[in-house]
Amino acid sequence: MSPENTENPTQFPAETYRPATNPSQDREERAPRVVRMTRKVQSKMSEFNETTIPDTFRKMPKPISPRVHAWLDFAVTTYFLGIGIWCAFRRRKGPATAALVNAGMVAGVSLLTDYDGDGRRPINFKMHGTLDAVQATCAAIGPVLHGFADKPEAKYFWGQAANELAVIASTDWDAGMRDEASNLAA
Repeated sequence: MSPENTENPTQFPAETYRPATNPSQDREERAPRVVRMTRKVQSKMSEFNETTIPDTFRKMPKPISPRVHAWLDFAVTTYFLGIGIWCAFRRRKGPATAALVNAGMVAGVSLLTDYDGDGRRPINFKMHGTLDAVQATCAAIGPVLHGFADKPEAKYFWGQAANELAVIASTDWDAGMRDEASNLAA
């Protein structure tokens, strides 16, 4: 280390280096910034609700009805269950775990979804669309999280995540929602 940098061991220019002399004072200076940033994030999150994801694709053609979507959910559950069992038999723990988690997510959400819009189940159809986006994200990052992104099994997850996005974009989310008159009467 050169003699001119003995005072500043991190080698920052002297005008930008400020050692923390009083940690509580430093926290007090940062607190207003943190509060402002938190409020900004919260204000953006208030714009996000159960309809945000399905309504993003509102201008796309909508050939998939709620009934067809229910069958597609069954097919996706079966797909991931099959991959999970196949990977388990091949002793591929990461892909098996990721596949069974995805199968459980799709099956659980499907069992609780009100596809008909009659209010008998707790998850309305648009919320189901948002949860489909969460599941697609889990399928896409599953290979990375479970350590098999460089293995051949990863393509099954990434392909299904892309397929899920196409299904989200092509589903008529409004068809499975209760109309306002039904909501007022209920």
